[in-house]
Amino acid sequence: MEALNLSLVQDLANGRPRYFVRMAFESGELLLHTGVGERRFLERTWHGLGMLGQVGELPASDKNNSARISLTLHTQSDTVLAEVAVNDPIGVGVEIYLVTVDAHYRVSQYQMLESGYIVSCDVERGSVSKVQLQVAGEAERWKQARLNQRWNDATQKALHPEDEFFSEIVAATATYLPDTQPGKYIGPDDFEYEP
Repeated sequence: MEALNLSLVQDLANGRPRYFVRMAFESGELLLHTGVGERRFLERTWHGLGMLGQVGELPASDKNNSARISLTLHTQSDTVLAEVAVNDPIGVGVEIYLVTVDAHYRVSQYQMLESGYIVSCDVERGSVSKVQLQVAGEAERWKQARLNQRWNDATQKALHPEDEFFSEIVAATATYLPDTQPGKYIGPDDFEYEP
């Protein structure tokens, strides 16, 4: 999470703060805010959830810790629960904005606080159902290993144009190399070594 810009900090003292949350489902974007009614923001229409939608504390420190953010939605709508079930939100991208609105509820200042993805989804069904999402932010993404990264001659030469590492591997595996044991050699089984 980035530090808040000065104009937003000044506006927080006078304005009305809201969270705007964008979730990028495969079936389409879900645009919500913690106010009431529809609001135009970033050239899109965002739907208000009021007190039904809550954004948990956004952790901030001078370290890249990986504390998660919770998003909670209380609803009486079976349609919302069906959408969550159909879309399977795990891995869905999330952007969280801190926004201030003026006396006429128009957006005055804003800043994206976090860009991450959903890592867990819990649903409690009842007369008022609850959907609880946990969002991992950029700090957690940075700490993850890069899985299935392909490294070959092209990627190596893109970083180091003069490097012949991969061609040297081919040359080394196409011949015998002396072993530490006298009279023994390391190399392919089908290669005929002539001393």
